[in-house]
Amino acid sequence: MALVTAQQASRRPRPILLATLLALVAAVLGALLIAPDRASAEGVSGEVTVYRNAVTEGDGTRTPDIISTSANNAVVAWREGTTAAVISKPGARVVDRGYIRYSYTTDGGAHWSRPQTLAQETSEYAWHYVVLYQTGNEIFAYLGRTSATESNNGLPINAVVAKRSTDEGHTWQDFTVNMPLDLDTTDNTGSGLGNLALAGRPVQLADGTHVMPYWASGRKNGALYSTDLVNWTAGTPAANATGYLAGEPQLVVSQDDPNKLVMVARNTLNGGTQKYALTATSTNGGKSWSSFALDTNVPGYDSKVYFTKDSTGRYLTIYNTADNKLTLNYKVKTPGNAWRAAKFFADGAAETTSDGAGWDRYPMADEYAPGKFFVVWEHDTSRIKVNKLDISDT
Repeated sequence: MALVTAQQASRRPRPILLATLLALVAAVLGALLIAPDRASAEGVSGEVTVYRNAVTEGDGTRTPDIISTSANNAVVAWREGTTAAVISKPGARVVDRGYIRYSYTTDGGAHWSRPQTLAQETSEYAWHYVVLYQTGNEIFAYLGRTSATESNNGLPINAVVAKRSTDEGHTWQDFTVNMPLDLDTTDNTGSGLGNLALAGRPVQLADGTHVMPYWASGRKNGALYSTDLVNWTAGTPAANATGYLAGEPQLVVSQDDPNKLVMVARNTLNGGTQKYALTATSTNGGKSWSSFALDTNVPGYDSKVYFTKDSTGRYLTIYNTADNKLTLNYKVKTPGNAWRAAKFFADGAAETTSDGAGWDRYPMADEYAPGKFFVVWEHDTSRIKVNKLDISDT
């Protein structure tokens, strides 16, 4: 419009040239404002701090998980550390135990509710972990319980407790589960699993069976399965002759075969170097597994690796880029294609006013629309952070 109004009244514009110019301007504006380049949609946006505790207790605010029920609604749960004063080992470093809190959003993650307690530490019990799982209109929380007075490291696990929410994670009720937990962790003669730990999202198979990855004493990694979400049975763990220590496994249905499960596990150094995750596969619903092997396509630097498959079949992994756990990257693989190049996800500024560890690690995510995720992780052991990740254009 400025080109037209700036012309002198005594000079008549050339109608054809003017019409062509206006059409060109409209086309350019349309391309810029209405239809941006598809690749520009991919990436992260909207990072927020759900919760902050600058003077952390124990090993801090850690190990979060997240479930989204829509683009606007999500719930986050995490472990809040506790001090050595509550245990019978004064002066001992306290890690991997505390109580479980949660917070929810109803506006797409812009604001989060005041944290509430999901499982309180008592004079008898403390809590090691929490994992969330949504099926239908229900959300389940699985929590590992430990002694409040005898443990300074969250072990042994003396019960796996479940909670259920039917209102998108706003309120929770007790839910009875029977887990194959062996309370005697000193030998392998029991029928259950000592120190049964859950760190990955369950999946539901086509026949309705729910399958949940586990790890346990002796670095056993495998899957639990259930048809009713109450009674869970342990499958045979994956053999591991790699010389590395597996843990915190994640579980997906294979891109290439709907009858195959893929388990991706943290790789802890046990001699040598550990740059990649460990993977195993199952063709019988997680009841048994192939042997673990290093997967050079999936980085893993001795920290939890998040691994999932979205509703369109894309693999997504979020992982630390080095042993110092300071930076998170992500990678995507579409069906039938090679893994795409790694992209940056998070590297928060150092928290100079806290006593935290400074890292960004322990990511978990949940898809709220095809290829679009809420992602949660721990920052500095003093903050729980959430961001949105869009891989829908990959």
